[in-house]
Amino acid sequence: MAVTPEQKALAMHRFERAVASLNEAADELSRNNYRLTVNRAYYSVFYAMRAFLATVNKDSSKHSGVMALFNQHFINTGIVSVISFKAIQSLMDLRHEGDYQDFAEITRDEAQGAVDTAKMIIDSLKDNLNKLIE
Repeated sequence: MAVTPEQKALAMHRFERAVASLNEAADELSRNNYRLTVNRAYYSVFYAMRAFLATVNKDSSKHSGVMALFNQHFINTGIVSVISFKAIQSLMDLRHEGDYQDFAEITRDEAQGAVDTAKMIIDSLKDNLNKLIE
């Protein structure tokens, strides 16, 4: 699968945004802002998935669509083998709870878990993306 220079530039831009969001998540965790920690941790993975989708000219206006396309084009095909779709779904669910449910309480342990999960996903996706866009 040949990746064009434009696709590569977009993928790299999106992945840089993913890394920045992960750093924001860690910063918010240190400030005990757990809802925002989870939000930024989830978005780091979301931007990383969109980085991969740029390499195949796919995208979606819905989060569930991005997840489905990423699963279809990268997890199911074995291009990305280590990432658990369930881990991504758990991050999405926790972010949704924190962002949209009245009186939702995100604990420090949940926030720390979100950062740890996002970091693991971002770290493993980085090598996969670099191989894909070479």
